[in-house]
Amino acid sequence: MMKKLGAIALTATMMLSLIGCSKKNFDGNYTAELDLTDSVVESIEAGFGETDYEWTGTYIESYKLELSEGKYNYSTDIEASKESYLAFLRENVEAYLYSVAEAELAADPDFAGMTVDEVLEASGYSIWECYTDYKTEDEYIDEVANTFDSYTEEESGDYEIDGDTITLLGVDAVDTEGEEIAGWPLTYEDGNLKGIQYMDEDNLEEETEITFVRDAE
Repeated sequence: MMKKLGAIALTATMMLSLIGCSKKNFDGNYTAELDLTDSVVESIEAGFGETDYEWTGTYIESYKLELSEGKYNYSTDIEASKESYLAFLRENVEAYLYSVAEAELAADPDFAGMTVDEVLEASGYSIWECYTDYKTEDEYIDEVANTFDSYTEEESGDYEIDGDTITLLGVDAVDTEGEEIAGWPLTYEDGNLKGIQYMDEDNLEEETEITFVRDAE
């Protein structure tokens, strides 16, 4: 009898071990970054037009994902994203506006031989006043910073595990046909979680692969 009970206990222990091994532990903190430089450039140029200006630097949007005992919290890292965005704007926007002005002057014979600075001095306006609702770059940057400070993107809820896939329930997502799906699936790969993030649900060509990198313990 004791041998039989021992065998049963051993079998039960092995079964528990197998169950534990078959279900990955996704719990932990993750971070992800997306390079949205092209989207920002396209948005700005849509308002003022394309020029031969060569944009420099990058805009990186940062995200956080926390998983713990069946619960998740997904959010945008506002401070990191804001710092990257403002640095990109400072590096480029004023120079880009000058390139817009230069293109306009080159196309207008009335301003032949004049530089942008000469035209601005004669008009009494800054480059910012000519093309935006702001008087200076600092005024523009402050307004953008305030917009970031008032913006929050945070979602939380339950997650489900199916093999190598974890689904964040409640997160808005669409499939390749543009249909809404119940949750955002992320696939476990090399210790990280990968998925598709549609930046524009009306344009499925805008799909972007996002990788959540697990923080070191």
